[in-house]
Amino acid sequence: MKYKEGIDFIIVSYCKHDYVRLCVKSIEKFVKGIDYSIYVIVNYLNKEEEIKLHQELFKDNPNVIIVEGVDQSTTTKIGPKGEFTQTKTWKGKIDGCEVASGSKYAELANTIGIKQGNREHICILDQDTILLDYCFEDLIKLSSKYFFISNRWDPGNIFVNCKNPLPELGMARAIMWFSKRSIFEDNNLYPTCDYRDAWGNITYFAQNNNYEFLILENSYRDRFRPDNGLWKKHVLDITHPYSEQAWLNSKPIFFHHGRGGYRESSSLGEWVNKSEEYLKNN
Repeated sequence: MKYKEGIDFIIVSYCKHDYVRLCVKSIEKFVKGIDYSIYVIVNYLNKEEEIKLHQELFKDNPNVIIVEGVDQSTTTKIGPKGEFTQTKTWKGKIDGCEVASGSKYAELANTIGIKQGNREHICILDQDTILLDYCFEDLIKLSSKYFFISNRWDPGNIFVNCKNPLPELGMARAIMWFSKRSIFEDNNLYPTCDYRDAWGNITYFAQNNNYEFLILENSYRDRFRPDNGLWKKHVLDITHPYSEQAWLNSKPIFFHHGRGGYRESSSLGEWVNKSEEYLKNN
């Protein structure tokens, strides 16, 4: 199949649309000289209201396509400060861990997004991420060598039966994921199952077939170190334990707020203000 040149960005939006606005803004700032489309997949509590909100938000942006996602209204509880929790869990088939239903819905929405486009490369970004610098020419070159590029490991002993196991590291995460479209379509590897199995299956497939993949330098685990390591080198002054930053060839390339959808509205305000400032001044 002949794919169009460029990148299809996939962003699943849920409850915190200001996150998505900033994520899109960072793409517009740091992706230059490359054709791209941005698919915003709207998971919702109220479909008509939230689809309309996103259409209005991006009405003047021809690169953004709004797509109906997954109904999460029956498994979401909204708190008094704008935070929300999932009232149902799913058990992963690979490791048996229980995860929130929202994680499964996010992967179903990612699959919807992947199938919308037809560009050669795909970049999946969590809604509470922003790009920090120009990096996609480098990522496109690297995708010719690597089966996929992921932001970090999700620790867990889940691949003990794999031909080429890395059990102490676990599966690759898709907070930021970059690859050729063909890895999904040629191998039927769409992330259609629950959170762990979705990306776990892709990592397992790559390891079992001896496909080389790249995990970016990332600050996530360094928050546990006594000196905080890379975690203290974040370019955004947000020190929540789940915040993280990734580097490519020692260059900061994206920042992830962490647990963004679940947090109260005041925390959202801090993220919006500091991200807006960064994108304005860099």
